[in-house]
Amino acid sequence: MHKLKETRITLATALALCLAAAAAAVGVCLILTGWSTPAVQEKLREIDRIAAAHYVGDLDENTVADYAAVGYVAGLDDQWSSYIPADQYEQYRMNSEGQGCGIGVSVISTEDSIRVSLVYDDSPAADAGIQKGDYITGAEGLTVAADGADAVIDAIQGEEGTEVTVSVQKDGTGETQELTMQRAVVTQKMAWGQMLDGNIGYIRIENFHVGSAGQFSQTLEALIEDGAQSLVIDVRHNGGGRVKEMSEALDPLLPEGTIMTLRTKDGDETVYSSDADMIDLPIAVLIDDQSISAAEFFAAALQEYDRATLVGTHTTGKGRAQQTFELSDGSAVNLSVEEYFTPNGNSLADVGIAPDVEVELSEEQQAGFYFLAPEDDPQLQKAVEIVK
Repeated sequence: MHKLKETRITLATALALCLAAAAAAVGVCLILTGWSTPAVQEKLREIDRIAAAHYVGDLDENTVADYAAVGYVAGLDDQWSSYIPADQYEQYRMNSEGQGCGIGVSVISTEDSIRVSLVYDDSPAADAGIQKGDYITGAEGLTVAADGADAVIDAIQGEEGTEVTVSVQKDGTGETQELTMQRAVVTQKMAWGQMLDGNIGYIRIENFHVGSAGQFSQTLEALIEDGAQSLVIDVRHNGGGRVKEMSEALDPLLPEGTIMTLRTKDGDETVYSSDADMIDLPIAVLIDDQSISAAEFFAAALQEYDRATLVGTHTTGKGRAQQTFELSDGSAVNLSVEEYFTPNGNSLADVGIAPDVEVELSEEQQAGFYFLAPEDDPQLQKAVEIVK
């Protein structure tokens, strides 16, 4: 099951929780010397000393340490940095590496429904016959109606090799099936495609996690072999991922030159470049306000080299790259460590990129984005019109 939860709260909330829970919290600040931020050291020591002397409630020092870490990262005032508790880090790590442990589906969930938006190839779910659009109504004796979507999703997750029974309502027929599967480590489905009418190759890139460039390359080559005469590449609702994967996917679409430049706090630069080999086909790229990070830089590079027409709505505007640092207790911090720039040297921070042709989806179409048929997707239809 691919549904990542991250702990992100406001600074005010984090500090309030720290104060409320920090009784005798020796673990909050185990190292009182050698701090790079004396103000933080003094503040935490003072709170810890007061709470140890006066707080009357019970204390879980690990919980206090977690919330202190949340508060620190929130205090950086960077929406792209986050703290990852130890019990979530392995799932986070696997997700960023293009893997997951479960039955092999992505889902769209609300309080009272779970709908399958994607089934991974060669997964337990695929082998059991689960399809995109099916509804998961329960698992392991829990139901969405009685216990909520989050409880059912948590019940589906588990250790590799263990069994899980999932209740699935088939899309279209409404038939409910009880399916028992063995949880497994699966590779995410990150890029795939199909041939549209008029020999237009459509490629969807779900994210840029590890392995996405390889999946993109295989899809691109297959479409060209089948006679694709133009391309529509869809990076809508793509939350980004690894710069290296994005650059490798872009390489065959661009002429020789810079793809992206990353710059550290000290001014050190890493430059990703493309070679002179290029597939010279008309290209349209679909973008929206949920095209983030590597997704919008993918589109920006094609736009700046005049290699593609961008269709859709304005992107988010992210201009920093993150690195994850694992801590000694198994938790981690994901921190912005580099600024990055387009081929023309532009930062997209708080700016994003505007489409060449703006086309919006209705509220109903946005709500059902993952289940839109090509003929019911006005952004895709406009892109097809452009590359014909």
